[in-house]
Amino acid sequence: MPDQATTVPGLFVACFKIGSLSFGGGLSGWVHREFVQRHGWITDEEFAANLAMAQMFPGVNVVNLVIGLGELLRGPGGAVACLIGFLTTPFFAVLALDGLTRLVADTRGLEAFMEGVAFAAIGMLVVVCGQGIARVRHSPMGLATIIVIAGSVGVLGWSMLPVVLVAAPVSIAFANARIAVDGG
Repeated sequence: MPDQATTVPGLFVACFKIGSLSFGGGLSGWVHREFVQRHGWITDEEFAANLAMAQMFPGVNVVNLVIGLGELLRGPGGAVACLIGFLTTPFFAVLALDGLTRLVADTRGLEAFMEGVAFAAIGMLVVVCGQGIARVRHSPMGLATIIVIAGSVGVLGWSMLPVVLVAAPVSIAFANARIAVDGG
């Protein structure tokens, strides 16, 4: 049960919080925490489906994600609220950080800070991947799809678009077949 009604202002506040408090990447983990775990606005399955869709479109994946979730929950107004809420703080932060980095561009402290932020972002990404794998652990075809895509793109270095264009319909067909067999 959601802890508050899903409203356009509520979506704005949630995305403003994510945009204000998250740094350096791993943002899909923050979105998951707010939309699924904290508020209960969507299920894990809805999040995974929207994340997959967001990753297929050009642009910044997490921006695509919050727009899609806003649209899902409150239509065009929700999409706009999520987008503006999510990007407001980072917009001004980038301007401020640009000025600051120009002042300290040649210091080792800046390099160490940026490396630490990158490690934190990778950690958040690993958590989200682990949660996705846990969701499909009882589905041999789901696990096979993950392995094939990760191996094709991550190991063999194939382009993401052709791999997804082939794997998505196959994966959807397997999921539909499983749903038909399970009766629901």
